[in-house]
Amino acid sequence: MTNLQVVNISGEPWTDFLIRLVVNIVSLFCLIRFIYYPNNSREKYLFTFFLMGMMIFLIASLLDRVSLDVGLALGLFAIFGIVRYRSPSIDLKEMTYLFLVIGISIINALVAFNVQTLAGLFIANFIIIASALIMENYKPRKYLLKKPLVYQPVNYSVLNDNKSLLNEIREETGIDVVKVEIEKINKAKNEVMVWIYFKENNPQTVKSNNKELNSPNTNAGWEITDTNNYQ
Repeated sequence: MTNLQVVNISGEPWTDFLIRLVVNIVSLFCLIRFIYYPNNSREKYLFTFFLMGMMIFLIASLLDRVSLDVGLALGLFAIFGIVRYRSPSIDLKEMTYLFLVIGISIINALVAFNVQTLAGLFIANFIIIASALIMENYKPRKYLLKKPLVYQPVNYSVLNDNKSLLNEIREETGIDVVKVEIEKINKAKNEVMVWIYFKENNPQTVKSNNKELNSPNTNAGWEITDTNNYQ
């Protein structure tokens, strides 16, 4: 084994590769742990996002030694972009974070690296992370929360009158619901799943997913749930 093979990896010195690796790890950790998780609380994606980012970084670093035309490079990027697991579907927001993870990893792996471009590498990572942080904390003035609600109606006729259904949900839950949409009806279980839209100053009356609403009538059958658990 020659000294060149020992010192170099992906066509560059070990020191350059390790700097790239550290920058990628720090960027992914900041994006996933300090921006995504506090605002979404879905820990099952922490493992997925981080290891996918690391794997893409390593693959892209090794492929950097291979001469690729533009079409093949775009094809590889498209394959990375549409990767998803076949069991549960991934929400649009998680797909966006997945795209950010892929983008950061490819930038850190393929940008020409030297002392002059080191600052540019940091700036590119900072722009992506700062953009995610700003958009997570940005909320329009007319911001409405959307939650799935499983309802066990006493009379299905109320489902034919959106206004009556809206008033009934307001009375039973104590939430100032602005809009309601019927999603699914399961007569076998005597359940109806609806989407409720309400202003942000109401969530103190709602508990976390898969727990009952803080409702005046505990026997009314109202429950906040996760759509992934409702069949």
